[in-house]
Amino acid sequence: MSLHQTYIKNLNLKQHQPLCSKPLQWMEQRKQEARRITEAMNSRPFSFLRLGDMDLTLLLAAQDGFSGEADTTDGVVGGTKPYGNPGIGLRYSARFLQAFQNADYVDFHQLLWINEQLLPQLKLNRDNELLCNPTKETSYILPTWIETEFKNYCEHRRVGIAGAEASLLKIIFEKQEYRKIAQNYWSPSATVFFHQVRKNGHNLNDNLDLIKEDLWEFVQKNKIDTLFLALGGGAKILCYELSQELGICAIDFGAMLRMLTYSGSDGNRATRSTHTPFLFRIPFNLYMDCLEQAIPELEPATLLAKAHAQLILEVQEKEVGWTHAAREYDFSSQNLECFQKSFKEYKQRYKFLFKKNQLTRKERIDFLHFCGQHGLTFEGRFFYLVFKTKATIKKILMQLG
Repeated sequence: MSLHQTYIKNLNLKQHQPLCSKPLQWMEQRKQEARRITEAMNSRPFSFLRLGDMDLTLLLAAQDGFSGEADTTDGVVGGTKPYGNPGIGLRYSARFLQAFQNADYVDFHQLLWINEQLLPQLKLNRDNELLCNPTKETSYILPTWIETEFKNYCEHRRVGIAGAEASLLKIIFEKQEYRKIAQNYWSPSATVFFHQVRKNGHNLNDNLDLIKEDLWEFVQKNKIDTLFLALGGGAKILCYELSQELGICAIDFGAMLRMLTYSGSDGNRATRSTHTPFLFRIPFNLYMDCLEQAIPELEPATLLAKAHAQLILEVQEKEVGWTHAAREYDFSSQNLECFQKSFKEYKQRYKFLFKKNQLTRKERIDFLHFCGQHGLTFEGRFFYLVFKTKATIKKILMQLG
């Protein structure tokens, strides 16, 4: 049993609710809180941290003297399956706790059901002058901040964006097609620098302090005013420490880097992301062109898995300025139309990988199974029919035998 599962096993999971739809009824409050954060970000140093559900269970494990270890792996290749973890373990618990106790602003994410249930168990000694979200309704604020404040905040600033998807964003940011699509969220007067973290974010648990050294150099070399860092649990530690040591504004950016790149998978993984915040779509071929240029060393199965994650992203539920979990699907006519267009491009582009090796064959089969389950493609429906027929025959033979 994982560390995270250890802490949620005693919750009444039958009452578990996924993150709600975009809270339109609270948007005025949320916009006001986003504006308050922007004003606070003018202070130096300044650090903003988000307490995800797995961050919370990691803090509780450290608090309770948990003797096990957290899952820090990148997962297996599987572009149809969601997977994620903070990437760091209990060896960093003292620094992790220090970051959350002293960061200038902490969003406690009470809109996440698990956080709402477990937060009363957390003993966090924060100074009363430090900021946090004032209500549950104003938690999970970063998607709202990106939608309403990001563009204006970045005006005339030297902004650094770092993470496992930073090289992808750097390349796609240079494309006129992307600039047109994303024009409502990027300031033309911002000076933006990009930093791809060491080893594309792999082995974060072992590389955290090396990544910190790289970021220190990146910030100083480019005279960065504000650092947006997407680095799982490692971002909590480094945003706080770098803000203090370099006198900058550092934002725990998380999935917002995927939001700006319309990515269905984490940069360091060949699986689907556990959730995906949404602003705009990026055409499949444009995305894959930039991904292959950003990370040319991708193995065939990993490349195919990331392509599958992008295709499935087309039929995930979407609301501008909000996020939905990987298994929240919306087979609306618009989503299906986008899926079919991307699927045609995918077949032309990656057919040569379908039988490249054993791993790509398995990845292709998993994708056919997914498409068949949801009736998305002809070959998927045929594959799934054969699969179900074989399973039925096997069951009958076992009963007869």
